[in-house]
Amino acid sequence: METQTTPPLHVRCDRDDLLAGIQAADAVVPTNSAKPILTNLLFDSTRDQLDIIATDLQVGLRSIVRKVQVEQVGQAVVQARQFTAILKESRSQSVELRLEQKAENSQLIITLSDGDYQIPAVVGETFPPVQFFPNDVPAVTLRGHRFEEMIRQTVFGMDKDRTSAVLSGIFISVGNGECIMAATDGKMLCEAVEKHESFNLSPGGEPVHAVVPAVTINHLQRILSGAQPDKVELAFAGKLFFVRLSIASGLQVELTSRLVEGNFPSYRNALPMNAPSTVTFSSAELASAVRRVALMTSQTSRGIIIALERDLAVFNNLNYSNGSARIPVPCTYSGSSLRLGVNAQYLNDVLKVFKNPTISIELSRGLIMREPGATYLIMPISLPN
Repeated sequence: METQTTPPLHVRCDRDDLLAGIQAADAVVPTNSAKPILTNLLFDSTRDQLDIIATDLQVGLRSIVRKVQVEQVGQAVVQARQFTAILKESRSQSVELRLEQKAENSQLIITLSDGDYQIPAVVGETFPPVQFFPNDVPAVTLRGHRFEEMIRQTVFGMDKDRTSAVLSGIFISVGNGECIMAATDGKMLCEAVEKHESFNLSPGGEPVHAVVPAVTINHLQRILSGAQPDKVELAFAGKLFFVRLSIASGLQVELTSRLVEGNFPSYRNALPMNAPSTVTFSSAELASAVRRVALMTSQTSRGIIIALERDLAVFNNLNYSNGSARIPVPCTYSGSSLRLGVNAQYLNDVLKVFKNPTISIELSRGLIMREPGATYLIMPISLPN
C-alpha cells in the first residue's frame, strides 16, 4: 500500500513506550542498503495500536505499541536512525506524531514537551511487505529469561568463518517435550535444552527441525539486550521462522525470518555418556587460569596445553612467539598423566556462560562439559611430539 494513498497518521503515546518499540524494530534496519527504503521504518496505526515495521528482506520485524491514542489511522515511512535519535535525546513524557501530506513533500510532525521536529516522510514508494506471527499454526512458549540464556549458551559455537550456511546458524528442534538449540563449527559444539510436556508442534510429537541464520540470531540478541521479555513464542511455517516476544511494559515484538536450507549434522553421537576419565576444577579457578595463559597466545595461535597429573593441572601456551606462561591449578583427577591441546578461546567462551561453581570435564574424543540444560564439546588440538 503506497503511503500517499492512505489517510494521514495521527497518534499520541508515551515516549518511552514508543522508543522501546522503535529500538526493537531498529535492530533489523540496515545501516546502508542498495534499496534505500529498507533504512526506513513504517508506522501503521489502526484503531487501537501502532505497528512499527522494519525489514532487511531476510528478516522482518513488527513492534506493537498498544498504549496509544489514535486520532487518525494511517501510515508514514520515515528514516529509522534520525527518528530514533530524536526520541532518545528528548526527556518528554509524551509524544505526538502527525503526518502532514503535500503533493510531493510530506512531513512527519513530531511534537514533544521539550521540542518540535519535522522530518521528511517517504512518498510514492511502497514499503516491502512483512509477514507477521501466524495465528493458525502451532506454537511453543518459553520463559523469556531461558530463551535468552539458550541463545547465549550456543551462539559462540556458530561457524564464524561462514564456510557453511548451515553451520553458520543455530539449529532449533522442537518436539517430544524438548526445545533444543545447538551450534557447531566442526571444532566445538554447544547444545542448550529446555524440557516441557507442551513442547510439541505436530500431533504425533515428531520434532520440527530448522536452522536459523546467524543474522537473525544477531538481531534477536540486539533486541534481547534492550528488553527482557516475560515470554517468547516460537512457530514455524514452511521456510519461515517466527518469534513473538511479550515484554512487561506491554510491548509486543514479532520477528519473521527465512530459514537456512540444508540439514544440520547429527551431532549427539559425539556426546557419549561414559568417558574414560574426568577432571574436575573450580569453575572460577579454571576460568582465571585460561585467561592468564591466553595472554601469551596470539590471534593466529590460540592453542594452550593442559598437562594433567594426579590432582594437578599445569597450563602452558602452545606457541612461544609472545612469551610463555606456566599456570598450575589444583583439580580432582586420578587418571594417568596426560597432555591435551585446546583452543583457549573456545574454552573461555564456555566458561563465560557456565553457571555451576565446579566444572567436570569428561575426557573422551574431545573435552565434554555438562550442566543442567547445557552441554559443550571442544575438540582437542594436535600437539607436536
